Amino acid sequence: DNCAGCHGALGTGGNGGPGLTTIPSAKDKAAVVKQVTNGGGGMPAFKGQLTEQQIQDVAAYVTSEITNK
Repeated sequence: DNCAGCHGALGTGGNGGPGLTTIPSAKDKAAVVKQVTNGGGGMPAFKGQLTEQQIQDVAAYVTSEITNK
């Protein structure tokens, strides 16, 4: 719900958000957790909006289903 608006439904880019498959750090779960938590580079922080478990789930999805296929 929070990601597809910018990164597209498949994580390949969308309304101003980059394609996650082109970002090397998006393959690293810890880096994704940090980015989703703190934001930066135009991305908003989701700390306080998502639970820690939801952030972990997003990172797991990005690293297993989007970037490391």
